Amino acid sequence: MELVVIGVAALATSVLSAIAGLGGGIVLLVVIAQFFVPTVAIPIHGAIQFVSNGSRGAMLWRDVAWRAVLWSSILVLPASILGVYAATSIPDDATRVALGMFVLIIGWRPGLLTWRSGQRLPDPALIGVGAVSGFLNSTVGASGPVTSPFFKAVTATHVAFVATAAISQVVAHTSKIVAFSLDDFSLRDHVAVITIGAVGVVVGTWVGTRLLGRITDDRLDAVFKLVLSALAIRLIVDGLLPD
Repeated sequence: MELVVIGVAALATSVLSAIAGLGGGIVLLVVIAQFFVPTVAIPIHGAIQFVSNGSRGAMLWRDVAWRAVLWSSILVLPASILGVYAATSIPDDATRVALGMFVLIIGWRPGLLTWRSGQRLPDPALIGVGAVSGFLNSTVGASGPVTSPFFKAVTATHVAFVATAAISQVVAHTSKIVAFSLDDFSLRDHVAVITIGAVGVVVGTWVGTRLLGRITDDRLDAVFKLVLSALAIRLIVDGLLPD
């Protein structure tokens, strides 16, 4: 049952990410976290999202702002290693609660986490953005909703933003997988769930890139908040009231 649920969720959330440029990954993470403890769910999610973002970036590679990707990649790996250390140093139930709260903020008060300046972001500032991405990806499992406003600030079009955010997340998820592997996590122990998730996200990306601009932002936002909130609340309850 978990393979079916995660496979369907991977497909649906990849469609969402391909259309909106973000959002799908965090929903998928919370779905996976219903079946695995956070320190296992996060690297599984990273492997699936590597495929999701990689396929999206490959389909839109002509629109990638490669300069922004290079700047943001400089500190991703060391920040990911620090994030894994932080994530594995606290109890699983505390991580569930932290992840659930982080997800609710992303869904309902994203302005608390985003960059508000209307000025153009200088390229060196993306070094810090990459460091934040690496740390968040390894602790709460996702960074796209936090870092996406910065990539929007350095890309000229929505398609360029989607493409650039995808490649930057490929770097971040690769670093997360490496960091967890150094902490003795084995991808081979979870091949089945990663494979079904990877197939789902590739199909979802193909569908989503063909729906770009055809679905209204308001409709996407409503679905995103509803699903995200339900999953986040369940995660918080599980953390506060463990079996």
